[in-house]
Amino acid sequence: PEGFDYALTGLDQTREAQEWAALGVVTIDGGRLPDYGATSILLPAGAQGVALLTTRNFHVILRYNKAISYAIGIGHLSDRLAGGKEFAADWPVGERELSSGDISEAQFLLSRAGFDTQGIDGMIGPNTTRAVRAFQIARGLVADGYVGPDLLDALRGDGR
Repeated sequence: PEGFDYALTGLDQTREAQEWAALGVVTIDGGRLPDYGATSILLPAGAQGVALLTTRNFHVILRYNKAISYAIGIGHLSDRLAGGKEFAADWPVGERELSSGDISEAQFLLSRAGFDTQGIDGMIGPNTTRAVRAFQIARGLVADGYVGPDLLDALRGDGR
């Protein structure tokens, strides 16, 4: 919703349906969120892309394969097979995808700037997302935790 605090998103941030509803979050059709228990809002393409409500099942998929894109693909396919709708928003078009090396560089630059990612492994997990959010807040940016080309450019500008 308008004015939503994107710092509340990410797999490390969980809330019950009524808590999300109190913040103005609704279903794709504008309806009330089902009570799925503790859920998170995932923004795989940042604040400008699709917003996904993740449940316990999403975390079960991640136990098999830790790639967020894999879990999104399996979860969305399952939803569609059960009659669910397609995503209501698109991923940003034309944005270059970051390589593992780019992500490692972002982790290094974040840590060097005082936003500890708890290690450099080239993968975006909750520690990296928290560090990105803290960097974004400190710079007055939308704190969506998104690791994309703009973030990497900002980090390179801060450190070079």
